[in-house]
Amino acid sequence: FRIDHSEAGLYLWATRGEPALETIAWLAERGILAAPGTFYEGESSRHVRIALTATDERVAAAVSRLR
Repeated sequence: FRIDHSEAGLYLWATRGEPALETIAWLAERGILAAPGTFYEGESSRHVRIALTATDERVAAAVSRLR
């Protein structure tokens, strides 16, 4: 993942360099919910918005599933 334009602390604006919906499917297979950038940037988006609103323990568990 590459993180872009994520100056705030509530979410990450991330990309794997593939269409956003492919990344959404990859994350969903790992039990991670995210919003596709297509909601914000249009159909050609390659970003997803990942909220950071869980407990530290839950965020650590999600990070371990990304490996």
